[in-house]
Amino acid sequence: MDQVIHPQAAEDMRRAIRAANGNEVFFLGHTDSELRLSEVEVLARGNAEAVPAVLQACRFGDVVIHNHPGGQLQPSSADVEIASRLGSLGVAFYIVDNSVESVYKVVEPFAPRLEEHVDPQRIAELLGPEGVVADSLPGYEERPEQLRMAFAVGEAFNRGQLTTIEAGTGTGKSLAYLLPAILWALANEERVVVSTNTINLQEQLVRKDLPFLQRATGLRFRAVLVKGRGNYLCRRRTETAHLEPGLFDDELTGEFNSILAWAEQTSDGSKEELSFIPRSQVWEEVCCEPDQCARVRCAHYGDCFFHKARRLASQADLLVVNHALLLSDLALRLQTDNYTTTAVLPPFDRVILDEAHHLEDVATRYFSTQVTRFAFARVLNRLRHPRKAERGLLPRFLAKLSAELPDSEDALYRRLHERIESLIVDRQQLFDRAVADLEDIGRDLADHLKQDISEREEIKQRLVPKLTGSDFWTSVSERVRQLSRQTEDLAKALAALLKDCEALPELVAEKLNSPLTDLRGVVGRLGGIATDLSCFIATDESTCGWFEVKQGRIGRGQGVITRLCTAPLAVAERLKQALYDRFRTVVMTSATLAVADSFSYFKERVGIDRAEPTRITELLLQSPFDFASQALVVVPTDVPEPGRGGYGEMVRDLSEKAIVSADGRSFVLFTAYSLLRRVHGELSPVLGARGYRCLRQGEENRHRLLKTFAGDATSVLFGTDSFWEGVDVPGRALEQVIITRLPFKVPTEPVLEARAEAIEKAGGDPFMSYTVPQAAIKFKQGFGRLIRHRNDRGVVLILDSRVVKKGYGRIFLRSLPDARVLTGPAEQVLGEMASFQAELSTAD
Repeated sequence: MDQVIHPQAAEDMRRAIRAANGNEVFFLGHTDSELRLSEVEVLARGNAEAVPAVLQACRFGDVVIHNHPGGQLQPSSADVEIASRLGSLGVAFYIVDNSVESVYKVVEPFAPRLEEHVDPQRIAELLGPEGVVADSLPGYEERPEQLRMAFAVGEAFNRGQLTTIEAGTGTGKSLAYLLPAILWALANEERVVVSTNTINLQEQLVRKDLPFLQRATGLRFRAVLVKGRGNYLCRRRTETAHLEPGLFDDELTGEFNSILAWAEQTSDGSKEELSFIPRSQVWEEVCCEPDQCARVRCAHYGDCFFHKARRLASQADLLVVNHALLLSDLALRLQTDNYTTTAVLPPFDRVILDEAHHLEDVATRYFSTQVTRFAFARVLNRLRHPRKAERGLLPRFLAKLSAELPDSEDALYRRLHERIESLIVDRQQLFDRAVADLEDIGRDLADHLKQDISEREEIKQRLVPKLTGSDFWTSVSERVRQLSRQTEDLAKALAALLKDCEALPELVAEKLNSPLTDLRGVVGRLGGIATDLSCFIATDESTCGWFEVKQGRIGRGQGVITRLCTAPLAVAERLKQALYDRFRTVVMTSATLAVADSFSYFKERVGIDRAEPTRITELLLQSPFDFASQALVVVPTDVPEPGRGGYGEMVRDLSEKAIVSADGRSFVLFTAYSLLRRVHGELSPVLGARGYRCLRQGEENRHRLLKTFAGDATSVLFGTDSFWEGVDVPGRALEQVIITRLPFKVPTEPVLEARAEAIEKAGGDPFMSYTVPQAAIKFKQGFGRLIRHRNDRGVVLILDSRVVKKGYGRIFLRSLPDARVLTGPAEQVLGEMASFQAELSTAD
């Protein structure tokens, strides 16, 4: 026995079993070099939560031990199931008697797993100038920066580092991180997650880069694109919706029928496979939702689209996800302390984040809350339709209950019927109160601020001491508190109904499983709304709260729309706890992470600077393109600054001259949609008469606009925020980018304002340490639209003279690649710019 369990470990187990009065106890054990159990700790005691607690705490090479109080060590069927799940994690499983004198090894201990490092030589063989990738790429050009990045990523995997890498345009960063990730995953049989911000990059990785690497290298790996649940059709909910005639209004019924026909043919069940974009009212009734999933108890579990996709993901070496999905996984793991089994994603230890400059914004959105009348309507209208009394979960459940429950259960039926009728009344009362309270709060805020509520201009008011110390806030907080309480009461009443349903006969409960699953989901959503309302009035110093009020469309009419919003002031500590402290390797990369050659801003905002210093590395790789000869940066200095008289007219007039000079082929990037509409409206007929096609963001979807732009050399695209990045138009289709204004975010936005105040309170300079770096990264993104290939040439015209007149302007220019900068009076620089553009045409 001493050769299996160290005497001290055995004594520790005896003591714990005695303290549990001889009942079942689960232990987590660790082995020594001879695979002898050397130390133990109590994980859980025999109850329903014991097994999840065991699975969440284990790591490869651990041992789980539990006692059989009766002394019979033969494993039960439950033991065998647990042992199977533990064995798949590389965890041994023992059974002992209460005196710890006998042991039964259900699963033998696993020898420590030695990591196999990624060999830099192997990376060079595959990705270097003489490698197989070079042989497989037509027109291959050597990229030393790409190889340097690949070595850095490989080292991050080998040493368990937190690595930040800026890789300039043209580096080929996706291949530089994918190849080391694949080599690591295959050598160590360990899954790697690659996270991006945009669908475009995900599709590039899955449809282009990964298949290319598989063909070129001959490496046999499995990569899967993982989408959120809401992207998949739920067969159970679709079936339920189909069985409820009149669920949709006439205008939506045709769309629902199209989805039904598609559901019979699709093998993937993903919304992206549909030939049309379904309206939210229809898709929300049939999509997969985490709180409305019966999992193995669902009749469709075996052919469930979502679970089929997750089973494929569990077998993959590489998972491609987006940042939002990654954050939901990290939040769930942090909440449950589960890092060894599936949460939202299968377990993993190493992650690469591309487009990492978005991480703070995505995390902020993920941890934000918002309560509106529509939030209440979405949940409460599921319980009962607002206009058709026979529709909704509660009427449908009552009708099915009446049909399925035998007469012998009359007392139970009456009790459930009474609860349901009461819930229908409570549901209407809560809906009426929520609508009235939120509308009144919006009107009262407008009165308090002496502002008008309009459709064109939204009132945004942050919760500041002056406001929260007023009588207005006292009244509002009390109303919100009562609304939260009433919402929680309805959730409790619905939970009580579900509790009573536990008395249903088994066969009846089986037939009612689908509506019961949906009702459980509503309980959770009501609880979530109640919590969000409580958060809004909590006035937590680490959180920014604010009102948004405007006139807007409600159904077929108009009304006051009030939003009660909160967002975290900082996400750095949450990211540290959920990501850097828990995962062995984290690689963050983008073409725009550094500001004036420094990563300080990025690392501080996302919390890398809070991690263990010995793990942190960084690498700044310049673009391989020759910007000094390929690009010209032009800044007129005698123009009005933004906000000054004549600025809008200047943007219009100089943009017109520049577009004609470039013969179209231009992006005009704005920071405000109002100025975009004005300039486009005034220039479109003028330029159109000269043969130039003026495209405007919002006229068509982004993909079609870009396709039209790339296919028409005379076209000009006027765009705002989403066109500053993620747009790749190489060649002569784009030879000029006009940046109308430095992309400072609106300083009065509540979260930005609150963050600036927090920095100032801590003794910092919010403008220089937060506002400017944030804008500089966006500025780099806009500049990066121009040169996408070694043969590209073009001009970036900056119509904001602050970039050369203000001290902070140097930070913007120093953040750009080493292009030639031309400054001076507008007439002079536009003339020199025209000469440069003429040279481009001649070169063709």
